[in-house]
Parts: sequence; C-alpha cells; structure tokens
Amino acid sequence: MIELKNISKSYGNLKAVEDISLTVNQGESFVLLGPSGCGKTTLLRLIAGFEEPDNGEISLQGRTSSVAQRIIIPPNKRDVGMVFQDLALWPHMTIEENIDFALNSKKTNKSDRKEKIKEILDSLTLGQEYLHSYPSQLSGGEQQRVALARAIAPEPNILLLDEPLSSLDPHLKDDILGLITDIQRNSKITSLYVTHDQEEAFVVANRIAVMSKGAIEQIGTSEEICHSPSTDFVKAFIKVKN
Repeated sequence: MIELKNISKSYGNLKAVEDISLTVNQGESFVLLGPSGCGKTTLLRLIAGFEEPDNGEISLQGRTSSVAQRIIIPPNKRDVGMVFQDLALWPHMTIEENIDFALNSKKTNKSDRKEKIKEILDSLTLGQEYLHSYPSQLSGGEQQRVALARAIAPEPNILLLDEPLSSLDPHLKDDILGLITDIQRNSKITSLYVTHDQEEAFVVANRIAVMSKGAIEQIGTSEEICHSPSTDFVKAFIKVKN
C-alpha cells in the first residue's frame, strides 16, 4: 500500500531523512517511533505529498506518487486522510463545515454528506449538538475527535496520523487511542502513525520502525523491538521509555 525506496530529504545542511526504504502492507497499522527531530514528521509529509523527496521514490497503492524533486500525484489526489499534530481545524467553520470540507472532494450530494457527518460524529461519541459548534468551543479531546472525523470521512485508503495525542491530557489519551485502534481494526484502513511515545506505539502497531537522526534503526513487531533490539540506540531508547 505504501512503498518508499531510498528516500532522502534535506533542509540546507540538515539531513531530515536519509536513504529510507520501507513497505507498509494493505490494512497494516504501522508506527514511526523515535525522539523529536528524528525525521518522523518529515517522512509523513513526504508520503502525503506536502514535500518533495530529494532522492528516491514513493509509491501509494501501486502508483508512483513522488520521485526525486518531483510530485507526480498532488496531495488531494492521493486518497490519503491526515490528522495533523496541531489538528489544523478551520476556526471560522463549524464542526459540520469542517468535515463537509473534506467530504466535498468526493463530489457527493449535500444530503448524503449531512447524513455521513452525523454517522461519523455518532461513531466518535460526538452528538448532533456539536454540528454547529466552532472548534474553539470544544475541549481538546473533542477537537481531536473532529480531526479524526474529518480525516476518515472521505473513506481514504491510507490514514496518516502525526503525533495525534501530543496535545491531550493523560486521562484523555486512552479514550482517543481506543478510538483510533477501533477505526483501524473495523475499517482495515492502512495507517501510518507517528509518535515519540513507546506505549502508544505498542498499543497501535502491527509493526514499528524505530528512527534516529533521519534513519531507520530497526523495523519489527513490539515484541521484537522490546526483546531483540538490533542497535545500541534502540536498546537505550526503549530502556529509557520503560
């Protein structure tokens, strides 16, 4: 579903991502785990089409989407939903309008979109009373649910999540994490989840790529990462998180 071949990206003298190759299988929940500044978000933005790779090739659903210094398929044509770290909800739009904005790309009629929005909000435990609220009127957990709703409303084949729980209080994280895992398991959507938190990664992931300084240190299941770390960095990073 997602295939990266020798992907590199630099900003001036900073090598954000260096020679990364990996494959995410259809229906898989894959996690990029590592400390801040290791290149996780850059890699996600490259996959989404918001950045061009300096080298290498990105293929989504068997189609080449980006090659070195060129975007072949623009972000809005990649059939990808994304939950941003800062949520990026439109402050001047109601909750209904925020989600409808994403659904509009599917060119469905207005009545069908309204029904879809109500169904999604119900599934994320947000009642109909939220339809005409604005993001500023919602709690952090409620805003996160809206961001999820907007990302999955068009039923994309790929879901990208960039540190989706970083702004939440600890007592809210378990609820949202449960929603995310339920969405992934029920819809069988292919997802790529970015986090610096080992516990989040272990709950969400079928497989994990541990990153450091723009490179992948190890790819494996939670058990493999925990019990058979392949580099000194992985061993130290996981140990620190325990």
